[in-house]
Amino acid sequence: MKYNFDQLAVRESFGNMKHIETPATVMERDGITFCGAEMDFPTAPVVIEALTKRAKNGLYGYTLADQKYTDSIISWMRRRRNWEIQKEWIVPTNGTLHAIGSCIKAFSNEQDGVIIQPPVYMLYERVITTNNRTIAVNQLRYEQGLYCIDFEQLEELMSVPSNKIMIICNPHNPVSKVWNDVDLSRIVQLAIKYDVMLISDEIFAEIVFKGNETTPLLKIEHARDISVVLTSIGKSFNFTGFSHANAIISSDRIREKFLAQRRIDHYGSMNPFIRDAIIAAYDEGEAWFDEMLQYVSKNIEYVEQFFRNHFPDVTVSPIEGTYLAWINWNNLLLNNEQLESFLLEEAALDLDQGWHFGMGGSGFTRINLATPHEQLVKALARLKLTRS
Repeated sequence: MKYNFDQLAVRESFGNMKHIETPATVMERDGITFCGAEMDFPTAPVVIEALTKRAKNGLYGYTLADQKYTDSIISWMRRRRNWEIQKEWIVPTNGTLHAIGSCIKAFSNEQDGVIIQPPVYMLYERVITTNNRTIAVNQLRYEQGLYCIDFEQLEELMSVPSNKIMIICNPHNPVSKVWNDVDLSRIVQLAIKYDVMLISDEIFAEIVFKGNETTPLLKIEHARDISVVLTSIGKSFNFTGFSHANAIISSDRIREKFLAQRRIDHYGSMNPFIRDAIIAAYDEGEAWFDEMLQYVSKNIEYVEQFFRNHFPDVTVSPIEGTYLAWINWNNLLLNNEQLESFLLEEAALDLDQGWHFGMGGSGFTRINLATPHEQLVKALARLKLTRS
């Protein structure tokens, strides 16, 4: 490989959350945390070069989505996602959650319902409740180690007039499922039938494996008039610390209303560094990105093989998208507290605990696989010793 993904990014002395919150038990055994959906290796060199150039320029003033910025996004979406978008559709925001919050306020009223599909990214709940909306739960069905949508219950929820919005996570964090065109079409049909707005969080969209592809929701027939798609380099180029996302909105009506709410929510201008990072990543970072996918794919294979060989009673959900593994430990008959204690105290393994992701998460954990292979091998070796 041209790029070095065996290099562990330096987190110490930079205020990095993952480093600060790593349990002492893990550090004492020369381990790292596998919590958080954030890569453990540095971003693409071309991005680092672009940010260095910006820093040396010394001007960090108000920054707008200029032609170079929008051209880069349009080209990336065409190449990576086979998706033709227009300049006018691109709306920069202060991050995925900020954009979801703006959508919630623009397209629903207080006490209205927002549908989510747990187990799912836990901060959806926070952005819903802090905006005085009600959470409507369409729990994913888990059958023989696979996830699917309970469409019968979803229709029941959409038929409730006060449920105004649905958040789709695709690929789905934490279960690593990519919703296909059939799934998305059924969701769109129901949303049109019951006048429900769709927000599609696609910040993991380009990170797919085993022949899977994430179809942009706006490519689904009839979705344009009811949907907002959110994209970002946060996951694809390891920019989780920058609160930035692009809302892609094809409907003039929805875009105008969203822009009005964005102003109310005090959006000013873009971070100048994120502008340059996106341009560099999308225009020059593709080779790095492709190698990153190859590297993570090997980690996925290693984890799947490890549990088949050494913990056959523990199930790893198929990883279609994201760089996260969702692991089912329920056959060990441990409660949530016992599972966390077992992993942390006996194996020095710090994983995201499944119950944080809502209904259906108990007895599961999430592990970040965008990490140097050696770190993964060392961590699972400690886990293997618990079988002795």
